[in-house]
Amino acid sequence: MALTARVLSPAKVNLHLEVYPRRDDGFHPLVSVFQMVGLCDEVTVRSLEDDDVCTIEGDFDFPAEENIIARCCRIFRKETGIRTGLAFRVKKRIPPGAGLGGGSSNGAAALRALNAMFAAGFSAAQLAALGAEAGSDIPFFCSAAAALVSGRGECIEELAPRTGYFLVLLVPPLRISTAQAYGWLDADSTAASPDAGRGAYIRGLYEREAPGDWDFFNSFYPVLARRYPVFEEIRRRLRDLGALYATVSGSGSAMFAIFNSETEALKTKIAMEADFPTEILAPLAGIPDVILQ
Repeated sequence: MALTARVLSPAKVNLHLEVYPRRDDGFHPLVSVFQMVGLCDEVTVRSLEDDDVCTIEGDFDFPAEENIIARCCRIFRKETGIRTGLAFRVKKRIPPGAGLGGGSSNGAAALRALNAMFAAGFSAAQLAALGAEAGSDIPFFCSAAAALVSGRGECIEELAPRTGYFLVLLVPPLRISTAQAYGWLDADSTAASPDAGRGAYIRGLYEREAPGDWDFFNSFYPVLARRYPVFEEIRRRLRDLGALYATVSGSGSAMFAIFNSETEALKTKIAMEADFPTEILAPLAGIPDVILQ
């Protein structure tokens, strides 16, 4: 009998993201607050009769063998010795190249689905360690709905998710390469190395303060806004509509704004959706469960 698993693969926003100068190993230290939100792809995987097969179906603009799901599949097989053929199908809703972590979330969803299908017994921490071999953000998507992320992305401290606020997500018609964005940041940045207590400070803000009092920012925003005036136009409009906070997620291009009420978020969606794809989202309180079928 074929085995099948289905799991929702959520997007994330960076409520806070500060990036520091590149280290000698080529990575940039960061301090960030990651939050899963209710914009989800759906990943389904079923077993096949032929061993060592891995097919991936979905709306991707690159070859299947380059998909992060394929990398995670290879890592899982290497670790477990399981050679069962696998067919993945991904229903995409998370826009690519928008700083929302869609690819990393898909990779984590694949690992979690395979772990459940084959009763491999990996803990969340063990899945995160496997995922780190395929991509820096995958460990977060294996670990927690909200987390303080530091180092080069491998240090994850789970946070109790803050709910009770709403996000309006907008996606300008731009595709921003992460590598290019880091290049611009390196060229423009004068930031020093992170203070040892910075993470604890940011964690305290998230845990103690109301969303409107979060003193958060995104290091990429200034360098992107200088090159693409649309970001500052959107942020000005969002503030005029009552946003508590508005910035890009990750290295862009998606922007999000935080509101205290769904009514304010809906008013903003109506005002903005004629110009940009716009959605109202809520922060997730937990990681979606894998459903075996």
